[in-house]
Amino acid sequence: MSASEEETQGGVAQEAPPEHAAGARHAGAEQVRTLDFSQPTKFTTELRRRIVRALDPFCEALGGSLAGELNAEVEVVLTDISQHTWAAAKSQLPADSIAVAVEAEGIERHMLLSVELPFVLQALECLLGGEAAQAPAERHLTEIDWVLTRGTLDAVVHQLSVAWGELGGPPLARGDVDMEGDAGVHTPIGEPTLSVALELKIDALHSAMSLLVPWGAIEPMMERIRGGGGESRVADPRGADALHRGVAGAQVLLRAEVGSVQMPIERMLGLTPGALLTLDDSAEDGVLLFAEGVSLGRGRPGRSGPRRAVKLFSTGEAAVRADTYATLGRSELERARAHLESSRTNPESRAILSSIFVRVWAELGRTHLPLGQALELASGVVVELDQRVDAPVELFANGLCFANGSLVVTADGAWGVQVAELLQ
Repeated sequence: MSASEEETQGGVAQEAPPEHAAGARHAGAEQVRTLDFSQPTKFTTELRRRIVRALDPFCEALGGSLAGELNAEVEVVLTDISQHTWAAAKSQLPADSIAVAVEAEGIERHMLLSVELPFVLQALECLLGGEAAQAPAERHLTEIDWVLTRGTLDAVVHQLSVAWGELGGPPLARGDVDMEGDAGVHTPIGEPTLSVALELKIDALHSAMSLLVPWGAIEPMMERIRGGGGESRVADPRGADALHRGVAGAQVLLRAEVGSVQMPIERMLGLTPGALLTLDDSAEDGVLLFAEGVSLGRGRPGRSGPRRAVKLFSTGEAAVRADTYATLGRSELERARAHLESSRTNPESRAILSSIFVRVWAELGRTHLPLGQALELASGVVVELDQRVDAPVELFANGLCFANGSLVVTADGAWGVQVAELLQ
């Protein structure tokens, strides 16, 4: 999996799925609206931060290189970095641009560089002895123009290769160039893609350049990036590095807990279909994401495609541990129900049930992640859960799932669950 504005991909409020409708009909409860987190979040905040650090010197070096080649004042500025699907990122490229395939040695997936035509025409004017301001708005490019243009693009890719090397990536080379297609870069339309927007200025004339980095182009070098770039080291399988990698790869259970409440088991057993169970947690505080009983952060519940998801908005809080009680098994639950039946004629049984407390909580869903990825989760990341959007919210008592229902917000702003079904 696994975010997410990430800074700019806000979830889109949509009509809630059918299971929420019953909760909305309950007096004092409001329908829960589902946020859509379908936009990719493969490129984590930390990964984008490292890429930005590598691109800052790239911009300065490219500006200096082009200034010397064009004999003009050139400035290159990074203006935006965001992630989308490949189709969405590509649709944002200007129509009047030149597409350039950027190939990494040993990596099958290519990147796509897009350069606006005005920049190319201004660069050509400078290369031919004129000034950028004299460049026409459009013109047919001759074979000589294309030779000069490819030389300028080679300079761009060369400086980009230097930056890529700082990240730990292999050398880059310019591939095909065209004006009417995608330079032969074929990427699945739904693949997560980082879109890097740059502003080019030649003698104060503005134009744009974009670099699209599909996930498949950067995934093979993730270990080097996490290690700080440079050549990968030969690991000792018996050493600390191997131990760290082994632990980081261990799968951990993640739970998206909406909220909880402590109550006598007598009250828990008294819940029936249609009842509204109010939790102690405020809806404004979102939901808690737990990993093996320890919180990783808070997030907003929503959806990612057909599945439920949580978009984290806070990961800096002190970790909390879920309250633990004696595990409640199915057989213990049946004995407690039998005690409840007998309590109608035996007050002593009712007193026993009133003195035994359980922790009841509601879960949006669960998933598994490698421990290393779980510990790197940051604000803005979307964690996709295994449960489908139309699945009911599950209620647990001391670890035993005993009921399900619809998620609602009470009149007091607290999370609540309208019970739909008791599980045997």
